[in-house]
Amino acid sequence: MGFRNWKKKERIRNHIGGVGTSLDCVRFLLKQGLPFRGHDESDTSNNRGNYLELLQFLADHDEKVKAVVLENAPGNLKLIAPTIQKDLVNACAIETIKKIIKDMDGAFFSLLVDESRDVSIKEQMAVVFRYVDKSGDVIERFVGIQHVSDTTSNSLKEAIDTLFSREELSISMLRGQGYDGASNMKGEFNGLKTQILRENPCAYYIHCFAHQLQLALVAVTKGNADIATFFTSCNSLVNIVGASCKRRDMLRDQLQMDIMEALEKDTLPTGRGLNQETCLKRPGDTRWNSHYGTLLSIISMFKSVVKVLKLIIEDGSTDNIGEANRSLRDIQSFEFVFCLFFMRSILGVTNDLSQALQRKDQDIGNAMTLVKDCKDQLQHMRENAFEALLDQVSSFCGKHDIEVPNMDDAYVAQWRS
Repeated sequence: MGFRNWKKKERIRNHIGGVGTSLDCVRFLLKQGLPFRGHDESDTSNNRGNYLELLQFLADHDEKVKAVVLENAPGNLKLIAPTIQKDLVNACAIETIKKIIKDMDGAFFSLLVDESRDVSIKEQMAVVFRYVDKSGDVIERFVGIQHVSDTTSNSLKEAIDTLFSREELSISMLRGQGYDGASNMKGEFNGLKTQILRENPCAYYIHCFAHQLQLALVAVTKGNADIATFFTSCNSLVNIVGASCKRRDMLRDQLQMDIMEALEKDTLPTGRGLNQETCLKRPGDTRWNSHYGTLLSIISMFKSVVKVLKLIIEDGSTDNIGEANRSLRDIQSFEFVFCLFFMRSILGVTNDLSQALQRKDQDIGNAMTLVKDCKDQLQHMRENAFEALLDQVSSFCGKHDIEVPNMDDAYVAQWRS
């Protein structure tokens, strides 16, 4: 009997040790956001996936772990099947959410929701809770992704109700809603915002100020033909120069030579953080302020970009010679340079505002003050900064041999005689 009891305890100890080691692997991969599975998980494969490789690494460096995992584990306790790994991930998710709910401690909270598709083209709803902890700090916690059949307001509301019911949360404790400006989210009659407000009038809806700023910039810019054309030229320029690794290397080498030449002539400021290796930054469609970084990179690398475009044209390749020639003519015009510095000034102001609005400790009162300060700066630029901007543009054009038109000449609008 003593031997049988010992063997039984040994099996339990091995089972607990194997599960504990597997959970450690799961936690590590989840924290790093790494995939579990590999293309071929056989013993002879060189790409078995992160989970098996990490488990094998632990077994190779710890005899106690090696004794209870992989080939030394019972056939039904290897914990390497996809369904078992999903169960382990779900267990970690449940425990994590429980810890978040416990940290909330029944306090008021806000709900942040957004919908998107995953790689398998399934509609998903991401949910985030925002609350103030016992220390008075504002905390944001991602609590999961809910699969929804569609993104109508009714489907989203049902998914939220299911989440609240599962986590034993009361909608009466909800004090804020944060969504984008889509009609299914902020619709006045049947949007998700309205449906929640019918149940809890205290759950005020606030559209993200930074997102509103982005939408305003996009709408105003697309409404002006000259500025819209300017950004089309910028996108084309970035695509041409960054179309291949060869051209990126050309730009990097040309920039290095120009910097060395400027340093020899003592015409370039030096100091910590200056003259770093960089490239043309590609703007993002969903983040309008990323265009600000693109404009800064074009200005700082203008001379090198012109030389690379000339090299592309002289190379004689039929793939991009037409686009390169058009981009070269566009950027070597006064209109392009003027729009370049003009939009850099405007986006510089709005970029600072956007960064400030996205701070975690930002409140509505201070945000409104920041918006007012931004409007005052833009109004000041409109009334008093044109001459300074024109001087800056003219100086840049003179430095790069770009013809500056006579401002006293009569202006003839395009498409008119």
